[in-house]
Amino acid sequence: MKLSLESSLLRIAIFVLSIGTIGAPASTVGAAPGVSPDGRGNATLLATAQNGGVLLAMDVDEETSTVIGKTGFPPASLALAITPAGTTAYTVANTQNPSEAHLATIDLATGEERLVGSHPLGQDLYIMGMTFSPDGVLYAAGDYDPTSPTFNSLYTIYLVTGLAHRVGSLGGDRAKSAFIMSFTFDSGGNMYGASMMSVYTIDRTTPAATKIADFVGAATDPPLVMGMAFDENDKLYAADHVDLPDGGSTIYTLDRQTGVLTPLLKPALPSFTT
Repeated sequence: MKLSLESSLLRIAIFVLSIGTIGAPASTVGAAPGVSPDGRGNATLLATAQNGGVLLAMDVDEETSTVIGKTGFPPASLALAITPAGTTAYTVANTQNPSEAHLATIDLATGEERLVGSHPLGQDLYIMGMTFSPDGVLYAAGDYDPTSPTFNSLYTIYLVTGLAHRVGSLGGDRAKSAFIMSFTFDSGGNMYGASMMSVYTIDRTTPAATKIADFVGAATDPPLVMGMAFDENDKLYAADHVDLPDGGSTIYTLDRQTGVLTPLLKPALPSFTT
């Protein structure tokens, strides 16, 4: 099957390579020291693209993107959470389908997805944002329906069964633009979230999302940010979701205090045949 050029990016997660590889050939994902000669650091951003159909790696220093492989599942796998050890990633396959949404792992060497547990989530959560805490708890934002009493709630997902447990509401406006699309933790264990238009701190105990700032400098108005991730030096990256005819997605660096987005690169999926 031939895949056409596509740069519409749905989710990002980040893994900083200090030594070795992530179970993939160096030409695919790369292996680099923690800091490059100019001091920028060396990070490989991993993303699901083409509506969750492929796993993509982007070299921040080289400003290049490479397809790791196809996930093997129909749309849509929109979330991407990499384990603290950096050995595998998790997503929710078929997240838009309440009866089929199912926790899955993603092989970071091949991009292949495999379902976790024998049962689907069993809830209409439409999960697009997931992340692991430093102590290995998988968190997700769920319920994309503003009319639902559990709209924009924080969940934990059990890795063995694949089932989700609601922690509580993240609060905020009852609008899809306020839904938390992505989570990430800094090196101090502080949790952050992003809606399409704003960056938040997340209290995972209460739980509650507190807005820090609206995004400034996005390629679209209003912003369409759908991914966010820290590297090991606490440099924060963000990605938006813009269709290719409208210019394609952009990877940014993000100032977490002001919300200012600085364009870094536009990832692209080169055509390939399997």
